Amino acid sequence: MRILIISDLAPPVVMGGIENYIINLSKGLIKKGNEIHWLTSKLPNTKSEEDYEGIKIHRVYIPFSRSYMFPGRQMFFLTSLIKGVELAKKVDIVLVNTLVPGFIGWLIAKLAGKPSVLFCHEFYGGLWRSLGQNLFEKISYPAFEKFTAMGLYDAFLCPSEYSKKTLMKYGVKENKIQVIPHGTEFSETAGKIDYRKEFKLENYFLIGYIGRLGQKGTGQAKNIKGLLEAVKYVIEKLPNSKLFLAGTKFDELEPYIEELGLVENVVYAGKIPDEEKYNFLTACDVVVCPAISDGFCFLLAEAIAAGVKVVGTNCGSHPERIENYADGILTQPDSRSLADGIVKVLGNKTKSHIKVNRKPQTWSDSVNKHLELFEKLVKA
Repeated sequence: MRILIISDLAPPVVMGGIENYIINLSKGLIKKGNEIHWLTSKLPNTKSEEDYEGIKIHRVYIPFSRSYMFPGRQMFFLTSLIKGVELAKKVDIVLVNTLVPGFIGWLIAKLAGKPSVLFCHEFYGGLWRSLGQNLFEKISYPAFEKFTAMGLYDAFLCPSEYSKKTLMKYGVKENKIQVIPHGTEFSETAGKIDYRKEFKLENYFLIGYIGRLGQKGTGQAKNIKGLLEAVKYVIEKLPNSKLFLAGTKFDELEPYIEELGLVENVVYAGKIPDEEKYNFLTACDVVVCPAISDGFCFLLAEAIAAGVKVVGTNCGSHPERIENYADGILTQPDSRSLADGIVKVLGNKTKSHIKVNRKPQTWSDSVNKHLELFEKLVKA
């Protein structure tokens, strides 16, 4: 089967949850003999055509590409139309990802006479009023979501029941939506770094977080500033604690760290490769995701799979990831509640690493469920 995936951002410039999903899904589909094409934006220092781990990437021009988060990517749904139809005519099915491509992805498939599926990672709805990085996003993105949900897609996919509910709020019928959780697996290549030893942290309680650390736009949904404030409270009760961070855009977080007087209590490991993720997670006594909205949360799923206690919020899909008081603790997203949850876990360090009985879904499971739906739609 030949499959066209449409998503406006892609590696090597951008590598977040959506890109992680596309790459792992594509690699699994390719292993089963399928051909994958990925239509995305041409960002600075990228090629128009590229083979990325077996995925055939096609990049189209967007204006203001050096400012791709705004206003560049917002133009993708227009500049991708002609190339999208051209590619869609050569494949069997089109898989479109939210947000920007979802607005017009169904039209690309219709013009090419092919079935289409929208993968909705999550819709923010009213949260855009606080998460939008400018007035345009605050006003237009809820409308983008509404029109995307009204799109003539043959089926809708979501990674969680929470994301499914955000779709249904815009009127998508439940019988058109299928929930397929992402896979949770670690790299087959074993990491070599002992993070506690490498950063001289052998004698500390470590509060871990991996992911986007930026504070602009949807980065605010991760609530990292709330985590910093929580750590300040934790240190009052457990002075021997440090926040251990890994990920991107740490520079946007540094001013807040200095403002809160946490320079000596925060350690940044940099952007870590996939093969080191397991080692980083298991170096931590607790892994925390303070998000106020989350369509799936790879961080919590991976930490639990690694046998590390977690603290999450009662927002988004976190209640689906965490079995409260078994895998960890669910709290309110405010800093005091997060701090209380962290202290409860760190207060009994001997139990902070556990053997998880729940077997996480693999990427192979996810791939098989996608294929089952694709084959059904192609044959219809």
